[in-house]
Formats: sequence, structure tokens, C-alpha cells
Amino acid sequence: MCEPLTTALVIMAATTAVSAGGTLYAGEQQRKAASYSADVAEQAARAAQERAAYDEEMHRERIRKTLSTIRSLYGKSGVDMTGTPLLALEETAAQGEMDALAIRYGGDVAAAQKRSEAALYKMQGGAARTSSYFQAGSTLLQGAGRMYGMTKLYNPDLTLKRT
Repeated sequence: MCEPLTTALVIMAATTAVSAGGTLYAGEQQRKAASYSADVAEQAARAAQERAAYDEEMHRERIRKTLSTIRSLYGKSGVDMTGTPLLALEETAAQGEMDALAIRYGGDVAAAQKRSEAALYKMQGGAARTSSYFQAGSTLLQGAGRMYGMTKLYNPDLTLKRT
């Protein structure tokens, strides 16, 4: 049977190791959760750009159809495609293009926001992992200090010798 001091030291060493291991595990789980959130944000960024590209193309198609309809109506009514009718068509086309570019810009902004969010999640995950290393190291040092203190309490003549 072990003497009480040895038993206490073994228990302290085990609990210190388990605590440090738990801290490392928690840090890794936080990193994984942050990495998952970053992946989701990256997917949302891609989806925002894809949606904007689709909306932009659909808007351009609507403008093409509108211009075609206007030309057809002008032709049926005998209006000459010069002067004011031509300027009206050009203005409609220009405004339609500006709207299409605004749709694209909106998608780019939304995607950039999601990418920034993803970068933040990655940084938080890395910080959680690094923090867990420091916390685990601190736990190990505290445990070692308590073990040394307990040993010193039961054996006051014990000294650490430098070699």
C-alpha cells in the first residue's frame, strides 16, 4: 500500500493532467466550431455573389425585353427612331445598366461582409486554441507547484538542486 503523501501526489498529478487535457480539448473544440462557422460564412458569401449574378442577369433580360417592346410599339405607331424616342430608349437602357451594376455591387458588398465574418471566426478559433495552450500550461505549473508544496510540507528538508 502506498503512503498517504504518494497517494495524494498521484491524485494531484492525475487531476492536474486531466484538467490540462480538458482545457486543450475545449480549446480545440472551440477552434473547430469557429472553423465550421467560418465555412458557413464563406458559403454564404458565395451564395450572395451567385444570387446577385443571377438577379443581375435577370434584370438585364427584363431591360432587353422592355427595350424590344418599346421599339416594337414605336415601329407599329410609325414613330421615327430618332430624336426624343431614341433618347428615351438610350436613357432606359442606361438606367437599366446602372440598376444591374447596383445589383452586382450589392452582392459584392454582402459577400465581402460574409468573408470578413469568416476571417473573424478563423481568428477567434486560433485565439481559442492558443489560449487553451496557455491555460493548460498554467494548470500544469499550478499543479506542479501544489505538489511541490505538499511534498515540502511533509518533508521540510527537501530542496531543489541546480545542476
